[in-house]
Amino acid sequence: MLTNKELIMFAGENTDFYEAAMSYFCDKKQGSENKALMNEAWFAEVERKSGVSRQDNAIDAWIAHPATRWAAFAIIDATINAIIPEVILPQFGIFADFRTAGFGDVVKFKVMPRSFYTVSLGGQGERTTFRQKKSASDVVVAPIEHIITIYSDLYRVLAGKENIADFMSLLLVSVESEMYKDAVGALNTGLSAIPTGALNVEGAMDMTALVEMAELVQAKNAGVKPYIIGSAAALMKVLPDSALGYRMNVDGAKGSIDVLQNVIDFPVMRLNNAVDASGKLVLPSNKVYVVSPSVDKLVKGVMSVSMTNTNQHFDNADLTSNFTYRKAWDFVMASAATAGVYTITD
Repeated sequence: MLTNKELIMFAGENTDFYEAAMSYFCDKKQGSENKALMNEAWFAEVERKSGVSRQDNAIDAWIAHPATRWAAFAIIDATINAIIPEVILPQFGIFADFRTAGFGDVVKFKVMPRSFYTVSLGGQGERTTFRQKKSASDVVVAPIEHIITIYSDLYRVLAGKENIADFMSLLLVSVESEMYKDAVGALNTGLSAIPTGALNVEGAMDMTALVEMAELVQAKNAGVKPYIIGSAAALMKVLPDSALGYRMNVDGAKGSIDVLQNVIDFPVMRLNNAVDASGKLVLPSNKVYVVSPSVDKLVKGVMSVSMTNTNQHFDNADLTSNFTYRKAWDFVMASAATAGVYTITD
């Protein structure tokens, strides 16, 4: 069922393709049958939006028709804009406040003060102590444009030689991975600026130091219990250690290794990983984070709507066509919450 208001308005009276796309990409119902149904629904939607029938025109004329090209790009834009928040938010929603904006817009976040008021001793003869006032600060995030240019693929899709799901999948994964890398980069940059100490620990995994960090984060966040989060590889290093007296019983018939549900009642959560353009994982395997998302997200992120442009396949010497996709986003570290990072060196 569609929930994105902008996509519902764009779809109008027929939501068949958009329902199929959201199910395919967001609910991961990516069987061959669903893929074929989605492709059929896309062709029908292009015909409906453009008002140009494939059956009544030669395929090359239908592909080159301005209304067909406009409808194809408009449908892809609207759908991807709705899908990206759905597939990205669950990945970094625990540490990032992620919002969407119009093309060319900036977003202002209000960040509340982090420190407490100073409580003084009274001498029973004072009318007041020194006056205090803490003010919220404004953080402005301006999305930075990112561009992807693909050639020839979309015209093969329009000609029925490739499935629209293949074209959209690679585009979505590319944007998703790059955006996630930037969000994690902002998180690591911000936390690395914390002075070395109880909230920025580097060394061999010490469960006592990790619990002390969680306790300190909880205390500084007015008693809100924090989460211990990280990649699966990083959380593997938080497993019980026999040297500390912990023991683990494993069912031999159905043995499995999983992350701990909690550490001394501090919840543990695994973050999904992604890969960058070079194929490397974006989440480090040696960093564990202690965060309190209910107080305030550590990273503020903004994503704008997309813009696309293309050209005719006869414009290029090799008869290929260009599809350029523009999406702007940025992430900055700014939060009213206290957090900690544990960099495991051994």
